[in-house]
Amino acid sequence: MKRKIIISNKEFTMPKMSIDTYTEYLDIAEQIDTHPRYTKQDIEIMEMFVCKAYGDQFAVEELKNPETGLDAAGLILEFQFIDAGIGEELTKRMEKIEKNFQSGK
Repeated sequence: MKRKIIISNKEFTMPKMSIDTYTEYLDIAEQIDTHPRYTKQDIEIMEMFVCKAYGDQFAVEELKNPETGLDAAGLILEFQFIDAGIGEELTKRMEKIEKNFQSGK
């Protein structure tokens, strides 16, 4: 998963996500999904987790900067893309396994 984000006019690449970090993401996503609408706490948790997912290469204050950070929709999308990115990586790996299996490797 090679997600990239631009914060403070700098491009950051998401490092390899550990299993522990992903399970933390799942816990947070499950908690957020129980609400019919995002709460202030949900947004704050998303802010902190997006920073963590990118290896704390930038601070929450930089992420929230109205000039050079994300807007509300961008934050929510970035948080949701974490799961989509894992799904894409799974698909790529499965296709590679299938290709190797078909070629006898």
